[in-house]
Amino acid sequence: MNAASASRPTPTDEQQQVIEGVRDPESMMISAYAGCAKTTTLQMAAERWKAPALALAFNASIARELKDKFPGSFEVKTLNALGFGALRQARPQVKWQLEPKKLGKIVSQVARDAKAELDSAGWDSVRRLVSAAQANGLVPGGAGQPMCEDSPEAWAALADELWIDAEDQSQVIELARAALVENNRQTEAGVISFDDQIYTSTVLGGRWPAYPLVMVDEAQDLSPLNHRMLELCLGRPGAKLVAVGDPKQAIYQFRGADSRSMSNMRRLRPSWSDKPLRITFRCPKLVVARQQRHAPGFQAWSTNAEGKYARLDGDLDGQKGWSWEDLQRERSGHSLVVLCRNNGPLLSMAFKLIRRGVGVVMAGRDIGAGLVALSKKLAPDDATPARQFALLLLAWEEREKALALANGREEKVAAIVDRAECLRAVIDGTEPRDAGDIRRQLERLFSRTEGLVELSSIHKAKGKEWDTVLHLDPWRVPSRQARRRAAQGDETALEAEWNLKYVCETRTKHTLLEANLEDFR
Repeated sequence: MNAASASRPTPTDEQQQVIEGVRDPESMMISAYAGCAKTTTLQMAAERWKAPALALAFNASIARELKDKFPGSFEVKTLNALGFGALRQARPQVKWQLEPKKLGKIVSQVARDAKAELDSAGWDSVRRLVSAAQANGLVPGGAGQPMCEDSPEAWAALADELWIDAEDQSQVIELARAALVENNRQTEAGVISFDDQIYTSTVLGGRWPAYPLVMVDEAQDLSPLNHRMLELCLGRPGAKLVAVGDPKQAIYQFRGADSRSMSNMRRLRPSWSDKPLRITFRCPKLVVARQQRHAPGFQAWSTNAEGKYARLDGDLDGQKGWSWEDLQRERSGHSLVVLCRNNGPLLSMAFKLIRRGVGVVMAGRDIGAGLVALSKKLAPDDATPARQFALLLLAWEEREKALALANGREEKVAAIVDRAECLRAVIDGTEPRDAGDIRRQLERLFSRTEGLVELSSIHKAKGKEWDTVLHLDPWRVPSRQARRRAAQGDETALEAEWNLKYVCETRTKHTLLEANLEDFR
């Protein structure tokens, strides 16, 4: 009986090592490949631990799942709930008011006070920069225990990472710093956001509970700020940390995650034992075989599907290229997703399918909102003709690429090109009359909730699964910039690119397909 097929499974040898290791004095680092029943394994290990303990989940839905499965001696919390609890313990006299839209209101207030005329894109840039400063532990004036210096250089580096236009950075940084000052003032008065729950308690003072055992899931996606939280909960001598994650799924560096989170976490404890979970109960055998170079030792359970791989190109039925009908013949099961490294090809594919009468669902409403904001920056007037909009877009793209290269930020170029490709996909796919039409098409596309096929970036697909995965434009992984940096001796970006490919291919339960957008007919 395997770990995926029964309520009280018989553990594999690897799982048994984890279960028994939870009572060892050393902390434990569990590297779990995709679909390897890590939640089930943690549950069985938790049952061996009889003292009070803390289990940390990455989001609320996982926390609810763990609460139902873990023994009563465990407190199960999200990172936000842990931080908020520490904040309340440190300031018991404060009557806390959770305000999810707090930061947006502050940005609007600060802009009004400074008499700064912000369009929606500028407003969003300020808001995102404040959030990035919080995620990096930056405190204006250096109060508390900051993790990032409050300096012009630090702010500029954060702005660069968020792809904020160089010509806008001076104003955006000034407003962001003022907004963070006001944000922290309101927090002291008891008004907090979700970001404040982690940021304020960690760098501005929280009263942290100490646990003899802390378990943390998705360890590969934790930020340096999250690491500080773990350290604060492991205050007593001999406290044990059990961290589980898949370093091959570390793909969120752009959101503030530590690209070496699991290896850097080792500094928190003096000694560690390493336990692998390499047997997947989800991924088909064919996909597992394809991952051996990147994920050595990855194994498929004996009852997993053999799986299927096909490349949709060349001559099919005597016709060059591939079609929706070809995809339908090659797919398996009910659920189907098209994944791509970049968003531009996905938008092009979406409009091609819509023109053929195929319903689609486009993941990433935040992407749609960002594209609408960029379109308004380029052409605030809805009546701007589409041809003129295309020229404005080209000028913006060339200017931003030149600025990125001049500032030594070559890795920024790919994101600039992707945003431009997305807007061109709308123009090419819908033949809009004007800028207003472009915005309406974007809003319509990203509001769809039902369809025969889902389209998503690989980043947004993590944690999900489908019967059939079509990897669109697989040649985009690894990116040109990652290859160039690797040739110069820095392989960090290249490793993240191979992680993307691994995440993409391990989303399928049966069939993996590859195809190029330019071959679609």
